[in-house]
Amino acid sequence: MSLRDDMKEALQKGVDLKVRSPLCSKRLVIENLSELLELLENDWRDMAKDKIKSLINDIGNTDKLDAGKL
Repeated sequence: MSLRDDMKEALQKGVDLKVRSPLCSKRLVIENLSELLELLENDWRDMAKDKIKSLINDIGNTDKLDAGKL
């Protein structure tokens, strides 16, 4: 059985699934990587470093986030 099947079955049983890492969606990862690439292409290394530090901090603090508040 695949993960998708497991999730479907859990939802059918009424299990309340909580999002544990809302900052790791494919869309957000692509947006952040695109922004970093643009900063590096424009040779704005200090800004790129700050962005990376911010992302690391955000990812480290995902346990404190509620997906509904993003």
